[in-house]
Amino acid sequence: MDNGTHSREANRAQLHELASILSSESWIEKISVFPANRPESIVVFLITEHYPSQFVSEVYIEIQSYTNGAFHISYIENQQGAKWMARWDRHESDEYSRDHFHSPPDARNEDGEDQDYPVGLIEVISQVIAPWVYERIGDVWDECE
Repeated sequence: MDNGTHSREANRAQLHELASILSSESWIEKISVFPANRPESIVVFLITEHYPSQFVSEVYIEIQSYTNGAFHISYIENQQGAKWMARWDRHESDEYSRDHFHSPPDARNEDGEDQDYPVGLIEVISQVIAPWVYERIGDVWDECE
């Protein structure tokens, strides 16, 4: 795929491996691999019972990985119809370092900040994303009190 700024091809093997690894995690409800509406992604649906039901009705993580080493990982909460999101990226950027984070609640381009992630995508998930999700769950409960 060429999106006008760089060419990239989905790293389907890596995404399949990641889906297989994540499928046994207790905080994950289901994983959709290359759904029709997101053919370059795996979509990881989290167990919503970990969130206050009056606040969050759906939560998922969309993971895209490319053979050039780039990735996009988006965390999306459906807060009763409103989207709340964060995004971790690894790709060339004129505005940020190759590794960067777009902060919530909108994860807009202008919300970016330089980061330094582990080399492998699996390590990014285990060392960056999973701990962040656990902290976010606590934050959501705190916001509801």
